Amino acid sequence: MSGSTGFLKILVTGLIMGMAEVVPGISGGTVAFISGYYERLLTALSRIRFDLVRRLLQQGPLNVWQHLDGTFLMVLFGSMVVSVVAFAGLIKTALAEQPIMMWSFFFGLVLASSFLMLRQVERKQAAQLIVLAVGLAVGLVLQRLVPVTVVPTPAMLFLGGAIAVCAWILPGISGSFLLLLLGLYGGVIDAVANLRLLELAPLGLGAVLGLIAFANLLKLLFHRAKDWILMFLTGLMLGTLVRLWPWQQVLQYQLQAGATEKRPLISEPVWPTAYESLTGQPAEVVLALSALCVGGAAVVLFERFGVRTQVGAV
Repeated sequence: MSGSTGFLKILVTGLIMGMAEVVPGISGGTVAFISGYYERLLTALSRIRFDLVRRLLQQGPLNVWQHLDGTFLMVLFGSMVVSVVAFAGLIKTALAEQPIMMWSFFFGLVLASSFLMLRQVERKQAAQLIVLAVGLAVGLVLQRLVPVTVVPTPAMLFLGGAIAVCAWILPGISGSFLLLLLGLYGGVIDAVANLRLLELAPLGLGAVLGLIAFANLLKLLFHRAKDWILMFLTGLMLGTLVRLWPWQQVLQYQLQAGATEKRPLISEPVWPTAYESLTGQPAEVVLALSALCVGGAAVVLFERFGVRTQVGAV
C-alpha cells in the first residue's frame, strides 16, 4: 500500500470513527474493525506503558515513536477529534429533524457490521452460540437500563471518560450510549458543539487512562480467545439494534438544568403502524428501508476498501 493511500485510509477511518461516537448506539471500535485497523490499534495502544520512559532515555524519541506506531495513532486520533468537533452539532440536528431516516441508516450500518464480524470467526463451534446468546442478552439489558441524572462534576466526567472509552474501543458498545446512561451525554455534546473544551478536560484525562488500561486487557483476550470474543461482540452488536430501531415510543422525557427542550429518556421500539397511531407522524417506511440499505451498503464498501488496503503502514 502506498504511503499516500495508507494515510488517506487512516484519515477517513478516524473521521468516520469520530462521527460514529457522536451517536448513542454506534461504536467507533466497530468502524476500526471493519476498516481492518482494529488489531493494529490494539497493538499500538497496548504498548503505552511506564517503561516507555526508559526506552526514551536509552533509545531516543524516534525509536519510541516507531514503537508506538505514532504516525498511525496521530492521524487516527487527530481526525477523530476533528470529526467530533465538526460534526457533533450537525448530527445532533439531523437526528432531531430526520430521526427515522438517520436511525434507519445507523440500524443498517450496525446490522451489516455484525454479519461482517461474524464472518471473521475462523473456527466456528456450536458452543460459541452460547457466547453469542450471552452477548445478545447483555446488549439487550444495556438498552433497557434507565439513564441516571447526575451533576457533571470534574470527578464524574473523569469517571465517565474512563468508562466510555472502554466502549469506544470495544465493537458493539457505544461510548456515547454509556455517557447517556451516566447522565453526561447531553452536557458533553453541548460542550463539544460549543467548543467549551476546558469543561471536557477531566473527561479527556479519564479517557486516556482508561484507554491505556483496557487496551492491554483486550489485546490479551484477542490473543487467547479471538473467535470467542468475536462471537460475544457480535451478540452485543445485535443487542444494540433495539436502541437503533427507527420507530420508538418515548415513555419518559428529561429536562436538564438550563436546557430549553426535553430530551427522550426512556423509549421502546414499536412497529411502524403503531408508531403512526401513537405519534400522529408518518412512519416513512420506504425512506427507512432505503436508508437502511444505504447504511448496510456503506459498511460493505468500506470493509472491501479496508481489505484491499489493509496491508502496509503509513
